[in-house]
Amino acid sequence: MKKSATRSAHTFAIVSMGAGFVAWASLFIYRSSFIGIDGKRYFCLFDDAMISMRYAWNLSHGFGLVWNPGEYVEGYTNLLMTLLMSLATLVFDKVDAVLTIQVLGAFCILANAYLVMLIADQLVSRQERYRKLFLTLAFLCALSYYPLAYWSLMGMETGLVAVLLSLSVLSALRYTKNRRPAQGILISVSLGLAFLTRPDALILIVPVFGYTFYAALKSERSARGLSFLFGMIGLYALFVVGHELFRWGYYGEWLPNTYTLRVSGIPLSVRIVNGIGFIARFVSEVYVLLTVAAAGIVFAFRRDKLFLASVFVVLICYQVWAGGDPWDYWRMLSPAVPLVLVLGAHAIFRALESISDTEGFRRYFLSAPILRRRHTQGVLACLLVLALLWSPNSRFLPEIALLGMPYDAENNVLRVNSALAIEQVTTPDATVGVFGAGAIPYYSGRSAIDFLGKADRHIAGLTATLPDLRGVKRFSSYRPGHNKFDLEYSIKELKPTYVEGFWVEEQNVVDWARSEYVMVEYGGMPLYLRESSGDVRWDAVGKDREEVSDLWAWSRCSLRCWPQ
Repeated sequence: MKKSATRSAHTFAIVSMGAGFVAWASLFIYRSSFIGIDGKRYFCLFDDAMISMRYAWNLSHGFGLVWNPGEYVEGYTNLLMTLLMSLATLVFDKVDAVLTIQVLGAFCILANAYLVMLIADQLVSRQERYRKLFLTLAFLCALSYYPLAYWSLMGMETGLVAVLLSLSVLSALRYTKNRRPAQGILISVSLGLAFLTRPDALILIVPVFGYTFYAALKSERSARGLSFLFGMIGLYALFVVGHELFRWGYYGEWLPNTYTLRVSGIPLSVRIVNGIGFIARFVSEVYVLLTVAAAGIVFAFRRDKLFLASVFVVLICYQVWAGGDPWDYWRMLSPAVPLVLVLGAHAIFRALESISDTEGFRRYFLSAPILRRRHTQGVLACLLVLALLWSPNSRFLPEIALLGMPYDAENNVLRVNSALAIEQVTTPDATVGVFGAGAIPYYSGRSAIDFLGKADRHIAGLTATLPDLRGVKRFSSYRPGHNKFDLEYSIKELKPTYVEGFWVEEQNVVDWARSEYVMVEYGGMPLYLRESSGDVRWDAVGKDREEVSDLWAWSRCSLRCWPQ
């Protein structure tokens, strides 16, 4: 009877937390939406995710997996996510397709929380008194890390990577215990799908297969187990080889254009210095969590806990090698943070268990108890785990409380409204030159020129513009993927009908643009349009035109191009 009541309470808590998250995610999605200049409500993802939506829209409407019809450049790094987006764009219009992807992000967070709870179950025995409470808190931890929720709800592939990572970790833990072939196959499939979601998920095979191989070597049936493990690696290799052959056959390249953009021409030493600075900022936010989790491993060592920590460490090392990320919302690291939160929660439970029977504990907490003795440890564990959740989330509390629009969502309003204005004042043959390559091309439907090179091989192959590190007194001195541009080529040579801005870093073509472009307004949105273009419906914009100004050119660029 007591076990049944505990199980019912656990189920009620899980369902309640899941429902609470769904309600919060719904408010988050609504908060990130807005009314466009045409009076309709619009939804918009993070701009990089909108690049993938552009590919997905073209694929589902018969133009191929391309950014511009007829131009075969792999400007995305999330094939599986883009294919899922293409299903949404096949069924829905542009606005509802975006909303569908945001709902998918919420589902990914819930699915990941359930998988993380099952991973936590591998760390405790079924006879432990506080097992259900620990699993409930593990579910809460996975739901409560804001950066993971943010990226998932804003359409990035982060949530899907988290699901596939957790599935591979859970399968590895189960396989090493019972050696069921189905679990081994699931390891390879989940890691393979993670690779299709993001090619840099390739690094996850190091901790996952490493742990599985080590456990197999310790097994009495190691000979037969190793032969099966090599088969698992072969199955995983099919995903990698298949993706590479597709890329070569479809795009004529072995590596995505985004890899060339972010890595080529940037010295390894510069990337590492930048990456260390990026990680230093991350550690400054989560050092309490890392300290508690590390203490739990050191003072109560177990191989499975070290395995969970190794997944996180491998992602840290990769982030350093890659030079960090443009945004300090920990996009690449957040899929592994729930695993570290579980380690921290486990350390808290073990510590309380160790001291609960000591004389000092009984004298201090139980001499005049507010709670019954059997509840004291559980209540303390809940309070300490909630405190543990505070440190990695404290910087994001205004966004968690929905006191303002989510990060970058205000820029989405300008991007989408610009796209709506462009659609009205230009013909379908017009071109748009953009720093933000997602929302404007997607919602305007016009062929686009990417000033920052995600979908432009010429820009991606340039030498990166990097600061002089000798004069830099801080780490993280450049934003990966946002330091290659050639406005002479993108604007003066290609002459887009619409231009988002004329100035970035030391490159400035404002003086030239004064004789070529004019600023007009439509629906309250200022637009830079090429004055001699026949692809502009000049009757729609009226006669009021202004020349390009330095201030407006810079404000557009700084707003759209660089993270705020």
